[in-house]
Amino acid sequence: MVGRFLKPFFFGLGIFVVLIFLGDTFDKMNPLMRSKASFWAIMECLWLGVPYWAVRVIPMATLLATLVAISGFVQGGEWLATQSCGFETKRFWIPVLFCSLGVSVLAFAAQETVMPAAWARSRRLWREKVHAEWEWSKYENVALLGRRDQFVQAWLFLPAEGKLERPILEMIGPLGVDRQLDAKYALWDDKRKSWIFHKGVERVFGPQGVVEIAFEERISELNTPPLELVPRATNPDELTMLEAFSYSRSVGRLGGSPREYHVAAHAKIAYPFTNLVICALGIPIALRLRRSSSVVSFCIALAVSFIFLWTLEIGRTLGVSGRLPAFAAAWLANAGFGLLAAGLIWRWDL
Repeated sequence: MVGRFLKPFFFGLGIFVVLIFLGDTFDKMNPLMRSKASFWAIMECLWLGVPYWAVRVIPMATLLATLVAISGFVQGGEWLATQSCGFETKRFWIPVLFCSLGVSVLAFAAQETVMPAAWARSRRLWREKVHAEWEWSKYENVALLGRRDQFVQAWLFLPAEGKLERPILEMIGPLGVDRQLDAKYALWDDKRKSWIFHKGVERVFGPQGVVEIAFEERISELNTPPLELVPRATNPDELTMLEAFSYSRSVGRLGGSPREYHVAAHAKIAYPFTNLVICALGIPIALRLRRSSSVVSFCIALAVSFIFLWTLEIGRTLGVSGRLPAFAAAWLANAGFGLLAAGLIWRWDL
């Protein structure tokens, strides 16, 4: 039974990854054709996205493998033979469940190691080289984050020119703002690897009050390059589970809504176990289909998987909007389909 499961699993995983990879590539074809990036940078960007898509389509491959394994067991006459010999038939589909549990563990490991690093690198290449929005973008009235203790406000930020108009740099200490640089403009110095503030004033906040010192030019402690200062929302898929929990707390402390990252952190626990749930659902479906062909199994795997993913998205939306707690939102699909699978198996009286 393990052999019956593994062969269609790897076949389905490869097919689903290739289909989604090609679809994603064709969707990006217009910016790819206009990109000034090298061929190798483009290929690296695209292929580093493969681990992300692989983790996303593992439940589809698990369901396909379950349908093929159980259907083959029935079509080969083994199902009828085991029943006539008085064996409990669950002894033959329980190994399939253990296979799906092993897949869940491996998916969780990949999700916490390979996938975030590869996806973050892929997105970075896309933003900075392949589809470099910073080359023509400008940001008005922005708040930027340097290091954890550095905040910058600017009337205008031009990443391509490495320039900040009317910047205010605040250095944060244990008791709040320690120092502040308020200047007319600031330029990035690539040799010094630092931002140079021009025609401004430095304010030092102490027990005795505020001390102001005017300057024409000042080398600041802000050494974050322009491309890293570009304001972007952190994608939860670029974080591990622990990083997502930590980032949600940081967002909350800064006054933002941490719901998206809190839901994503719980989803990183729930999503790998989708494989176990969807395998349990596939067993009674395969037994009802009995004599179905591999093509029918493939189509059913696609249909059920898309319904499952749609339910996952509903749960995520409800969690981000605050209508459901983060834990409940992340486990909504698993709980619903798990109960459905348990009911179908019980009705089949295995």
